[in-house]
Amino acid sequence: MTTAYDADRAALESFVDDNADLERLETMLDRFNIFESLGLVRQETRHSDFLRWLLDPAETHGLGDYWLRRLLRLVIKAGEGVYENSPSVFDLDGWDLGRAEIRREWRDIDLLILDRDNHFVCVVENKIDSVEHSNQLKRYREIVEGEYPEYKKAFVFLTINGDYPSDDAYTPISYGDIVGVIEPALKRRESQLNGEIQLFVQQYIDMVRRHIVEDSEIQEICSRLYQNHRRALDLIFEYRPDRAAEVAQSIQDYINSQSDLIPDGSNKSYIKFLPSRMDVLPREGWQGGSKRMMDFTLENKGKVQFKLEMQPGPEKIRLQIYEKAKELPKIFGNPKKLSPQYHSFFSETWITAGEYNELNSEEIKQRIGDNVQSFIERRGKAIADALKEIKFEAAGE
Repeated sequence: MTTAYDADRAALESFVDDNADLERLETMLDRFNIFESLGLVRQETRHSDFLRWLLDPAETHGLGDYWLRRLLRLVIKAGEGVYENSPSVFDLDGWDLGRAEIRREWRDIDLLILDRDNHFVCVVENKIDSVEHSNQLKRYREIVEGEYPEYKKAFVFLTINGDYPSDDAYTPISYGDIVGVIEPALKRRESQLNGEIQLFVQQYIDMVRRHIVEDSEIQEICSRLYQNHRRALDLIFEYRPDRAAEVAQSIQDYINSQSDLIPDGSNKSYIKFLPSRMDVLPREGWQGGSKRMMDFTLENKGKVQFKLEMQPGPEKIRLQIYEKAKELPKIFGNPKKLSPQYHSFFSETWITAGEYNELNSEEIKQRIGDNVQSFIERRGKAIADALKEIKFEAAGE
């Protein structure tokens, strides 16, 4: 008679014995990559350095303005109608971009594409793990508009997932979009590139697919492995270290170490807290010991998402908060229909799925700390001031 123990053992043996998909996955993950070996995977400045090299027509890749033209085509098509004085695809087709300059950190701008011959300038603000602060996008736009008033312009906000920018003049572009431009262009022009350049660019693509965006081949292999070895993988998953608990503890350790942050009713999946300056609402909530109507919430489920959340409570109070938020979309985000239970005004990804199992406890605390302080600087005081303006009616009125 076969026992459950026997079945589990057989499933595990089948999973590790002569498993071509598992070998392929291990080969892909073990493959040497210069960007990984030098620890450059999540260094924002190094990604910007690579893009500057790739886009510069005078650089050693030897393809002139080819990469620059392909990227600008993506930006112009994606940003059609976003900025009133942006070029068209027809403008681009008629331009010789061979003398365009690609500047790094000019006036703190990550990448500035400047083409004096065609009177065109493009700002690229690059964010991987950091977030916007101090009205960066607006400041950079105003600098460029002041320096090059007669030029056609494009403004790009480059992030992992194509996050929506705070300044509507910017076109959101994701790293997946970037790879979608570089990879097919590399294949088309491989005969014109020497082997070292081909390998360098391909390793960048591989690194981005593996660590920054989802890799379609890896995703397919993992899906097939799970379909074919569900019992074994479920068993491994059951006995895996509890990563969610580790991440939650790191976040709570940071919050508890900050005198200006108030912990509020957390568990492994949802860590709630509030800056003391924002603790200005009536204690009329229906959930949790503190009865706070609003909290910062970090959702800890395979990635960490930050939300400004209003909890269930008296309808009149919730409506007053919601109406105030609608008046201030730059602070509270674009209004969504008011939820009858927990209402999230907006969310931001602070730790991506790709980073979730890579960062250690100190790195998690550092990341959360940087993002909390950045958010408070960007919006916290304005939110607190807005909430203080509300003249709340008593719940029973």
